[in-house]
Amino acid sequence: MLKADIIQQPCNEGDGTARCRLQAAWWTACVTGLLVSMAGFCWLYLVWQPISALQWMLQTMAIITVVLWLLWLGLGKSSSVQNPALHNALGVANWLTIGRGFLIAALGGFMFQEPPGSVAGANWLIWVPGAIYIIAAFLDYVDGLLARVMRSETRLGEWLDTQIDALGLLVAPVLAIGHGRLPFYYIVVSLAYYVFQAHIGHREKNNKGVIKIKPHPAKRMIAGFQMGLVAVALLPIFPRPALTVAATIFMIPLLAGFIRDALVIAGHVKVNHLQQTRWDRHVDFVLTQLLPVFLRLVICATVIFVIYDAAVAVTALDASMPLGLPALPILAGAGVMIALGFLARSMALLMGIILAGTLMTWDSPICNFLLLACALTLMLTGSGLGSLWQPENKLLWERQGKRARL
Repeated sequence: MLKADIIQQPCNEGDGTARCRLQAAWWTACVTGLLVSMAGFCWLYLVWQPISALQWMLQTMAIITVVLWLLWLGLGKSSSVQNPALHNALGVANWLTIGRGFLIAALGGFMFQEPPGSVAGANWLIWVPGAIYIIAAFLDYVDGLLARVMRSETRLGEWLDTQIDALGLLVAPVLAIGHGRLPFYYIVVSLAYYVFQAHIGHREKNNKGVIKIKPHPAKRMIAGFQMGLVAVALLPIFPRPALTVAATIFMIPLLAGFIRDALVIAGHVKVNHLQQTRWDRHVDFVLTQLLPVFLRLVICATVIFVIYDAAVAVTALDASMPLGLPALPILAGAGVMIALGFLARSMALLMGIILAGTLMTWDSPICNFLLLACALTLMLTGSGLGSLWQPENKLLWERQGKRARL
């Protein structure tokens, strides 16, 4: 539970202490949130259905209230790790995080109603939810980068960033599931963080020991994959079968990570000073070194089969490609690079994009489903042993803007 008693004390007029300036910044955020909800309502009232615009405003304001409540709780954390003194201002990075929270609120306004764009002459509105979440995901990258580059990292920023991330992965999947874009069981991804926090709270309430879990690059990467998937699902691009395959594959490592951490927190699994269990290294070697080799072999064999099948009988693979691009040569080139472990994650993404467009129904060729599943899994694991070049690892594992300590 956050200790916010000091920051919540009332301020007198003219009081220029850090506490009062932070409270003034909070009120500024309140006014900004109100303006955002009102401006969105006016715009949607003109281009959408009035009753839908009203529902959007009410839901948006409810979620903005949650964002402001989280900000109020965290104001007492507006200090650096090295210096506990309160900062005089929230800082640019924290304001970007707050803005991201407002975007999540705007996205939540579309929940529990028909997808926008159903009105004649406003079909373009169907792109709005996806565009909002993509901007929010981009800000998630920018706010942390700015904080590290400007050396303005605070405990508030770290805490609030986590809370807004969790809120986004609650709201966006619920919206995508409601619009029929993701399978219903993906809701467990939305609830996983909150169930995990409830588990911690239950143990603390009963005076049971709780081991603090340290952040890990793999967790950030897996969470980033969820955000990317949901962003794509909110856009009217790929068919439901392809999104279902992607959702099923991406959710497995995230849920496995939460289950492992829950066992560690409860003391059921022993860890060393690096919070590694005795089997972590073995599992990591299998999943990131051996499994990718198997996946590369399967992808190579399946690509050869698909090309052979296309040579014998005309397939509809090329018809799904934008601008009439030839799918098979691109698929073959990506397969060769994946087999060599050269830019394998990037090539797996390219292959996934090509294949996703072909899986219009569940009656699509099984080899396309297999190839898509292997490509998506390879994006998570990397290309493993014998790879020629894996530059994506640096982007996915390292935090950009982090300066080395002297």
